[in-house]
Amino acid sequence: MSKGRRKFTDEFKREAVKLCQQPGAMVTHIARDLGLDQTVLRRWVQLEEVASWR
Repeated sequence: MSKGRRKFTDEFKREAVKLCQQPGAMVTHIARDLGLDQTVLRRWVQLEEVASWR
């Protein structure tokens, strides 16, 4: 049985992305610690990079 899609606040996403931007940070480790799939976290990081270029 599927659990369904989880929803995360914008604040949670921003804080997760900030963790990934720290020197030496590894997305795989941060995603695991936060209980996320690494592809989800990488997508958030990419979206933040695109938004900051505007």
